[in-house]
Amino acid sequence: MEFYNPSEKIKLMRKKFRVNQSELEDVNMTRAFISMMESGKRNVSKASSKLLAEKFNRIASRIAVKLELDDEYFSRTPKADAIYYCEKQLEDDITHNELKDLIKIASDFKLDELLARMYKLDGEKYFTDKDYKNAFLAFRKSIGKYKELRDNIEQIDLYLSLGKCKASIGDHEDAIHYFEEAIAYSLEEGNKKTYYRANVNLAISYTKTKQYQKCLDILEKYILLEKEEMELDVIVRARVTKANVLYESKEYEKALNEYLELVDIVDGIDEIRLAVLYNNIAECFYELNDYDNSLKYIDMAQQIKVRISKESLAHTLNTKAKILFRRGLHSESILIFKLAIDLAEQFKNFEALIECYKDLVLVYESINDDISIQESMNKLLETLEFYDIECGKAYAILKLAEVSARDTHNKETVDLLNKLEVLLK
Repeated sequence: MEFYNPSEKIKLMRKKFRVNQSELEDVNMTRAFISMMESGKRNVSKASSKLLAEKFNRIASRIAVKLELDDEYFSRTPKADAIYYCEKQLEDDITHNELKDLIKIASDFKLDELLARMYKLDGEKYFTDKDYKNAFLAFRKSIGKYKELRDNIEQIDLYLSLGKCKASIGDHEDAIHYFEEAIAYSLEEGNKKTYYRANVNLAISYTKTKQYQKCLDILEKYILLEKEEMELDVIVRARVTKANVLYESKEYEKALNEYLELVDIVDGIDEIRLAVLYNNIAECFYELNDYDNSLKYIDMAQQIKVRISKESLAHTLNTKAKILFRRGLHSESILIFKLAIDLAEQFKNFEALIECYKDLVLVYESINDDISIQESMNKLLETLEFYDIECGKAYAILKLAEVSARDTHNKETVDLLNKLEVLLK
């Protein structure tokens, strides 16, 4: 994209429509004045720009050309034109490639504020596409620009987004760091909305890293005991997270009661959240060996997700497969595990993907099917390598080593690997 000086614009436009300077004359703009503007001896004022734009728009309309020059077109500098062009383009829903072109323009003209916005928008688009690696890189570039601009306010949500990217690929240790930064900046700038959101996300990452007490401390101290109004989504996520900690602590009855109470709150308001709760209730019944109720609630979750949230269906199918396995239906459970794995990969739900593979391996181990374990773990490693995901690789390699040790009948190696598995967990 080329941007020209005001004098060059007049010259190029005259050449394009084959008009001479006299044809542009006006009561308020003589031919001599036009000549001085075109030669760069006089600046093009906004008033002169408006007259020129009107002239050229009329000339173009005579030959059925839709020119639509705005009033200030001829008075703008190349840098001002670049800003104007980029701003107009950003009003539309543009692609990554179109953003790449705009970023090149903004970089050439050192338009740092626009660059920061473009990187952020690029990150949001990648995040929506579940391309978390590129989303993270774009958000990091955006935050770098906002740091240069000393704009702390814009950095708040960007730190939250960086944490979400890391959490989405299972890198919760890094996610914790970024959520803590979001909390610090939101406190400094008085942004309560992001403060509460970041705290909930931080608590969730603590559960994923099995730091349950830290999770509960955050929920009780900064969210659940707060008196002021906050988003319903934050409150529900906080209570769900607390119930999840109860579940992980094997307090299944308490977790079940909490989930059932939350159903009454979200029913008729948030179907996706309702499906998650049904799924969690099914998990509690599963652990309590009540498989009939477990299947009942997992079917309720599945019905909702098939209709409106297929991207989260893998976790629900995984729970169903586990129930069937407990009931001794090995072939049926394997079939559903594989379907769940395909869906998890399709929607780039890496946490569910690894969970499904782990539970599938348990089935194969129960029937001594080392060949299928080997095939599954090699496929998992291939997928993780393709998406550049580190989480899950150690588990896959461990299982492959166990198969190899069993194949060579090395009992001591198998025992050591079993101990290593416990440590990894």
